Amino acid sequence: MLNIYFYVAYPYYFPHFLPISKVFKSYGHEITYILSDKQNSKNMEDIAKENNLDYKFGEENLIDGKADIIFFANPNDIAKDIKSITIFLEHGIGTKSTSFYKTIEYFDIYITEGSQKYNTLKTLYPQYEYKLANVGFSKFDEIINFSNEDKEKLFNKYKLDTNKKTILYAPTFFPSSIEKMADDFPNEFNDCNIIVKPHYLTYERKRYKKQLNKFNKWEQYNNCVVMPLSEYNLVPFLAISDIMISDESSAMFEFAALNKPVVSNRYFKLRWSYYLMPWKLTKRIDKSKEFYRTILDNANNYEETINYTKEALSNPRKLEDKRLKFSKDLCGDIDGKVSNRIYNVVLNKIKSGKNEL
Repeated sequence: MLNIYFYVAYPYYFPHFLPISKVFKSYGHEITYILSDKQNSKNMEDIAKENNLDYKFGEENLIDGKADIIFFANPNDIAKDIKSITIFLEHGIGTKSTSFYKTIEYFDIYITEGSQKYNTLKTLYPQYEYKLANVGFSKFDEIINFSNEDKEKLFNKYKLDTNKKTILYAPTFFPSSIEKMADDFPNEFNDCNIIVKPHYLTYERKRYKKQLNKFNKWEQYNNCVVMPLSEYNLVPFLAISDIMISDESSAMFEFAALNKPVVSNRYFKLRWSYYLMPWKLTKRIDKSKEFYRTILDNANNYEETINYTKEALSNPRKLEDKRLKFSKDLCGDIDGKVSNRIYNVVLNKIKSGKNEL
């Protein structure tokens, strides 16, 4: 039996880890979630309890010497000095900073979700190719296994109309298009359900108060529901929605990989420092992913967002060929078995020793 730790720095890491930990647990291994005590502690504890997880608070538990294997979803220098086998899987795809790639230098296994990242890392760090495991995106396992009964329960919970198409607006907190959207946005789509899934930092940080004010206005419309902070998992909403609107969230590439249309808002409310130093925005957004934006409808203003969304509602297959072509590059095989492949990779690593995959 192995002792497995999952380090959760932020609540949105849970959807990536839960499918993996379920597989390890099914084989009789001991699972412990190490939760950050620096922020979001109450929220993460609620999630851990909801999923009946064994958990501890604080990074100091990562160096207690009790874990055989520790999973990370963010770069963390503490992994450099851990004797346990350390595994890194990035918590998102799409416009994530390539600075994450340097973690390959000090993690024992680097999980890649598709050939695009795998080939990039192999080219940048040929000496570490043995650490790479191209297995897919564990977050999607739940989507493949999401039943019609699960969908019906979610529609009923939020009083959504099963006879209407569903639009998911899933913006990130920064750079975000929220403040640039109209106050009467839901009125543009009376014949649709509108689900708004904010990033948790929109709720947590005072500087984003205006984003919450916008959501309060939208909730006055009968066809719009704004997900509360407790709804940490975006996956069920990816499963039930027909169209996504986003801006710089990596979730838009995840949604497109499911062969569903995405409207990407390219207009943002920026902090003053970003207007004065525009290079900061370039640094924040990985420009190497621009090529993949061809699978999205890219809106340069609010009017284009509305027009692209209406077009996608009437013709959802418009960019289907491009979405299908790039899906495997971005996310690998979407078959509900990614967590099983990760399990096999880890067990092979243990059998072969820490210096070989």
